[in-house]
Order: sequence, then C-alpha cells, then structure tokens
Amino acid sequence: MDVICAVVPRFLVAVARQENPALRKGPVVIGQSSETRGSVVECSEEAARTGVVPGMPITRVLVLCPSAAVVPLRQEQVELAERAFSTALADLCPAIEHVEPGHVHADVRGMAKLAGLAPEIYLAQLQEALEGRTGLPVRIGGASTVFVAHAAAGYLAEPARYVPRAGASELLAPLPVEALPVSAEMVRRLHLFGLERLEQLGVLPPAALQAQFGREGLLAWRLIRGEEPGRITPARDEIRVVERMELPAPAVTSLPLILGTEILLQRALRRREINNRPLRQANWVAELENQERLPRRFTFREPASDQARMLFVIRNAIERLVLPAPAIGVEVALSGICSEYTRQERLWQSGPRGQAALEEAIQQLSARTGGPQIYRVVEVEPWSRIPERQRALAAYSP
Repeated sequence: MDVICAVVPRFLVAVARQENPALRKGPVVIGQSSETRGSVVECSEEAARTGVVPGMPITRVLVLCPSAAVVPLRQEQVELAERAFSTALADLCPAIEHVEPGHVHADVRGMAKLAGLAPEIYLAQLQEALEGRTGLPVRIGGASTVFVAHAAAGYLAEPARYVPRAGASELLAPLPVEALPVSAEMVRRLHLFGLERLEQLGVLPPAALQAQFGREGLLAWRLIRGEEPGRITPARDEIRVVERMELPAPAVTSLPLILGTEILLQRALRRREINNRPLRQANWVAELENQERLPRRFTFREPASDQARMLFVIRNAIERLVLPAPAIGVEVALSGICSEYTRQERLWQSGPRGQAALEEAIQQLSARTGGPQIYRVVEVEPWSRIPERQRALAAYSP
C-alpha cells in the first residue's frame, strides 16, 4: 500500500451537523446565505433523494423538500473544520496533499509495516483515529495508486477499504465513468457512445480512446489499467496571520470599515511572521450584529507588501458592499508569502526623449564595436512562396 485517500462525504453538511446536532436527522441543505434568493451549495443524501442538487435555487428546494433545513454557508466554520481534518491526518501520516475541503491524499508507504499491522487493520485504526479526533464521518481507501485509493474511499460504503494491486480491476469495473478525473465534456461523449462503466473502457484499445479524446482518453485507459500511479504533492506549511478588531460603534457605512481595515493591515504587516515580505492573498471579513459574517477574498495580481496597495484593492470592494445589518467588527488574514519580488521597469522612457536616448545608445554601440549590432526586419519579396525571401535583416540606422 502506497497511498491513501481520506474523504468526508458531503463535507459541508457534515460540518453543519457537527455544530448543530439537531440537523443529524432529516434533510439538510447548505445555501449561499440565509436568504431564499440564494442557491444550493451542497445537500444531504436525504435531500438529494427528493431531487435537490447543487446550484438549484432555494425556492425550488422548498417545493421539492419542504422539510429540509436550510443552513447558510459559514466559511469560517468550514475553514476551521478543514484545517482540523488536515492537521489530524498530518499528525498520523508523513506527507499529505490537499485536494479540496474534506478530501486529502497521503503517502503511507511502509507505515503499516512499520506499525507491524496488516494493511486492512492499519486503515481501520487510522479511520477510527481520524473520526475520534475530528468528530466527522471519515472514509479511507488505500491502494498502490491514487486513483484506486480515491475510488475505494469515494464509491464504497465501507469506512475503510484496502485494495491490493491484484484486486484493483475488480473494484473499478462496475464504477460509472463519472469516477474518472476527466472533463464533463468527455463524460458526456462517453455516454453518447453508450459507455457507462469503467469495465467497458478497459477492454478498448488505448489508440481508440486517444483518437477520440486525446490525452484525456489515454489517461483514462491508464488509470483503469492501473498504469498511472499519480503523485502526491505534499502540502507546505503556510504562514497565515490574522488580525481582528471590534468597531467603537456599530457601523452602517463603509468609512469605519475602511479605517479599521487600514489599522489591521498595518498591524499584520509588522508581525514577525511576515516582516513586510510580499504576499499574494488577503481574506477580509465583516462581522455583523445578527451573527453573520461577510467574507471577501482578494488575490493580488502582483505580490504586495505595501499597505497602501493592499488597502486600495480591498477598499473598492468595501465601498460596494451592502450591509444587511450593522457591522461590529473587522478581520483581516494575510497569506501566500512570496520570495523577494521586483517589478520589471521600462528600459527606455516613452516619447521623443526616450527615442532620442535609444538612437544615441545604438550609435555609440556601433562605434565601439566597429559595425552595426542592431538590426530590424524589412520586407523584401512579400509575394514570394519561399519564407526566407519574404523578409530580411537590415542594419538599424537612426
């Protein structure tokens, strides 16, 4: 066993049920907000059986599943649960890879042997340990390839399942083509060809799949045959600093939020962990009187270490913000520290002065070297069918 895949089915629903035990029975729908104008982000199995799907308007959910509990998405709660889940697995495995919230891969080569356990027992104990530390329902699949481990964790009802190399074909054969990590367009075309299961693809020649679907077709064939092990890209520890403040009085306009954000940015950039190094990302949150949080995420086009530049980007979003309730607090989190960063400046100024400086430099270069060193492309015989005759290099003379 080389890799494992640890999954929390319907992660957002599981997090909501963990916080509110009253939601553990009956259908649950996670919406974008507490308003009925939003759409479904995720739903429980009970709600899915009534026809509810992600992206559906909440108003439609109330018709299909009137008994569903609609819960607004709380990004902070999800991030805390995701961090706790990843940390718990990182404490038990040497290298982990984040795929998405509630979905993590880990390299466990030699771990079962080191513990003196059979692979099946090792996975069962690992699954119990993760559930005990996180309080979330966890499924684990272990195999010699990432794809087989993912299939074992995501498409089997068992809490923990080890799939030896010899049993991979038997596991993959009945799975739907949706299990493949390919584009939705390829899945749609596979259905048009009448290909519904992986066993139907496995018997086809690889050249046929590659001719129809290109690289994705060949990748799918290799995954089904167990010839594409995949690689684990271990997650790096990310430095993330968070600064928060309560506003002197509830705010209904953007000015107090902007002033508070300016103070928090100044504090965060002075922290020892950052020490004025350039950053890629800022997460901003407004805390409201009605217990809601309005988060905004900003990814800077160029790494920024200047408070003024960061505030300029964040300020534009704050001024457009419509507050459903007065704001009582502001939070800023900075992450994505980069190495030293410099901006490429222009070699020559634009305009007549820049052109004159460029021509003078070319003349000095030619004089020092005894001949032309700068050339330009000129058309010679543009009608010719031979490319070499269409254009030529001519010495540049100011």
